[in-house]
Amino acid sequence: RVAQVRALAGELRRRSEVVSTVALTHVANRRGLHQAFEAETARIERQGAGAGLAVGLIDIDNFKKLNDSLGHAAGDVALQRLAAEVRARLRPQDTVARFGGEEFVLLLPDTAAADAQRVLTRLQRELTASLFMHDRQEVFVTFSAGVTALRGDEPLEAALERADEALYEAKRNGKNRTCAV
Repeated sequence: RVAQVRALAGELRRRSEVVSTVALTHVANRRGLHQAFEAETARIERQGAGAGLAVGLIDIDNFKKLNDSLGHAAGDVALQRLAAEVRARLRPQDTVARFGGEEFVLLLPDTAAADAQRVLTRLQRELTASLFMHDRQEVFVTFSAGVTALRGDEPLEAALERADEALYEAKRNGKNRTCAV
């Protein structure tokens, strides 16, 4: 009986992970992002004003051009590569979520916006130093990013709007950079 309950609990956990992650990139989907955000805002409420949360928005540079020139399979590999590289270089408590298309959201607990900007700039340098091969062609993937600090008890959407403004500032200023607001 206990074994049966454990097995069912394990299956429920597995199914919950499946519905909150993206199969292609193995990172959280929008549902998983909102679950992580709710957990982080609850943590901030428990810990008080000193506990912060940086919200980052990443967009792969020239993604449409990559898809058009090398095909969607190369675009999929670029998405997988970016997700894996970012996940591998962040802390276990950080969240990476695919937001749509070639955009990813990062939740960085206990991180100020300026520190998050430095983290993303470091990720950009490390990702630029690596490449992947597609049909015997070297493919470099870069991204632009915007970061902001969560303000009070604002909804995720408000923080994402600010991060998006900073992201577009990064795109206007030459891409492959991070801007903070």
